[in-house]
Amino acid sequence: MSVDAFTDEVVLHQRRFLHLAVLRLSIVLGYVAVQTVAVYDGQPASLSLLAGSLFAFYSAALLLYRRIPLIRRSAAAILLIDLAVMVLLVLLTSGAELGVPLLMFYFLIIEAALLHGVKEVLILTSVSVVFYGAWLTGGDGNEFRFSFSSFMFMLVVGGALGYYFTFQAQRAERRISDRLIRLPGMSEPDKVVAAEEALRELALQLGCSRAVLAFWDPASDYYAVVQHPPQRGPSDPPPAEFDNRSEWACMAGKRLEFHSNDVSPTDKEGKKIERDFDLHPYVIQRFEVYNAVGCGLYENDRPIGRLLLINSVRGARGADYRRLQDFASLFREAARYVLTVRRAEHASQERERVRIAHDLHDGPLQSIISFEMRLQIIRKLQERNPELAEQEFQALSEMAGKMVAEMRTFVHRMRPIESEDSSLSASARRLVEGFQKESGVAVTIMGEQNGALSVPGRLGGEVLKIAREALHNVYKHSQATHVLFSLEKKLDQLNLAIDDNGSGFGFGGRFSLEELDALQMGPRSIKQRVHSLGGDLTLESNPGQGSNLRISVPLLSLRA
Repeated sequence: MSVDAFTDEVVLHQRRFLHLAVLRLSIVLGYVAVQTVAVYDGQPASLSLLAGSLFAFYSAALLLYRRIPLIRRSAAAILLIDLAVMVLLVLLTSGAELGVPLLMFYFLIIEAALLHGVKEVLILTSVSVVFYGAWLTGGDGNEFRFSFSSFMFMLVVGGALGYYFTFQAQRAERRISDRLIRLPGMSEPDKVVAAEEALRELALQLGCSRAVLAFWDPASDYYAVVQHPPQRGPSDPPPAEFDNRSEWACMAGKRLEFHSNDVSPTDKEGKKIERDFDLHPYVIQRFEVYNAVGCGLYENDRPIGRLLLINSVRGARGADYRRLQDFASLFREAARYVLTVRRAEHASQERERVRIAHDLHDGPLQSIISFEMRLQIIRKLQERNPELAEQEFQALSEMAGKMVAEMRTFVHRMRPIESEDSSLSASARRLVEGFQKESGVAVTIMGEQNGALSVPGRLGGEVLKIAREALHNVYKHSQATHVLFSLEKKLDQLNLAIDDNGSGFGFGGRFSLEELDALQMGPRSIKQRVHSLGGDLTLESNPGQGSNLRISVPLLSLRA
């Protein structure tokens, strides 16, 4: 990407600069022509002719050299010079020639509106009203004369333009907010598109070629980035998730707040330059950064992300940095939401790994160790007592069959649960049927609804994982022959009940989730999942007679 390969808004900014340069030159050439004619008519030349001639050369130079980066970044200085020239013309022009300063005032308002913003328009109007609404009339006292109608007209024009640009800024903020506030509940590709659209609005508002949002969570080694313009073709589908390659770790840092028109990491001699901001050379090279404005996103004083605006056509300014800070809170909340979801997923994955490790240790691994030990015994018995060795071998064959069945059950439990948004009850029925086939334990489904039980599939899947874990515990520990299963939605609660006629737990009584946590009893994995969903759990155990498990999850938590 070259330095001129900007977005449509920045190209429009360049065209405005060109049109204003032509208009400025036209105004001043017309003024110089009028003053020259006045000299030929015998009227004495005035200082205004000299001032106009110098301003004509200045205007021509701006038009010819407008592509120089230094001139592009000097829009505020150019506006100040134009204002000074207008004031000078007011002081040097008589009342009969008031039309030229009036035209210059209109030009200044247009220039401030197109190249700057509401603050510049209001300041320019306030200063111009004083000087343009008064001109030197001559006389003994050199008094200023005010035109009330001109004063009111200029005030209305400046105020209207100021209000218009304030309104435009507020609309941009609303558009960004509308896109980011919808992230919860969206699919992952839709989240990426919404964030890209918000960055597009930000880039257009601040006139930059590129906007980048990066966020990270070092605890889970997660680094992600989304940018505008996106790195894909117009017809390509959006990515399935945020770009979370590990290379984006270079976006993190401690000095994230800055604005600079020189981001080169080295000087002309190739020596490294110590900067007061963190901008990795990889980022500078990847995005071909010439100037940039950066703003950190923080959570409890801890950096979780950064906003980066790249290559402003008018250069990086402190005003852009302050406006970027105004938008930062919107992107901070979006980054916090994505990271919260990511942390929950990471914690869930870690719990699954721990649970799988425990199940492997307590189940298949113990069976394999026992198999190996009995195999060693058979080898020793083959020489001393072949008949006993044969009996042990038959018992070992039966044990191998049980191990195969156990491994099949284990593999079945590792499969992802399919949860349909339209019918959670159908998914639960498939889970129960699969359990009966694998375990041989009869299950009666109670309290079915006539209609479909509908909850968000992803979080509804968490409830099914709880059900699967509870059924597995029944098969593994209770030696039950029959189970009652119920999954119902009542008002704003989703209720799961599993009763069995097995041996029960090693304790007796009825306990709540808080009591089980305090006593460190009950199925740990199920308790963790219920906690994560904000639900309640009640476990009743009757040793030798079975157990009753009741779980209630608020539907509001399923929508979160």
